[in-house]
Amino acid sequence: MRTTRVTAVLAVALLAGLTACTSGAEPSRQAEPTAVVSVDTVPTATTAPPEQPAAGGGMPDLIGGSVAGAYGQLSGSMRFEDISGKGRMVPVQSSAAADWKICTQDPAPGAAVTGTIVLGAVMKNETC
Repeated sequence: MRTTRVTAVLAVALLAGLTACTSGAEPSRQAEPTAVVSVDTVPTATTAPPEQPAAGGGMPDLIGGSVAGAYGQLSGSMRFEDISGKGRMVPVQSSAAADWKICTQDPAPGAAVTGTIVLGAVMKNETC
């Protein structure tokens, strides 16, 4: 008799648990998959898409990209130089930085970064 009561209580608890998980008004639906787009991987008209570092986390290839893009992509000690010979200050934290392109870089693409990164730049309408 005791086994019958325990079985009945367990059956009622199981039934209550199953009905509590579903709603009678609407059938359950699974969430539809969505695409995720990362803002930093979408190229814009003023910046080249960022190059990925070489295997092992070396220096990315920044040649041809904008100063703004390089500044946003790198961390650590950096120096930007005007290599046109005109001795201008290269802007790095203003909207004008998008008007400059990278022509030279030290360390080279794929190399380990151990000190100050030096990037040579000119205005986008100038030749490297």
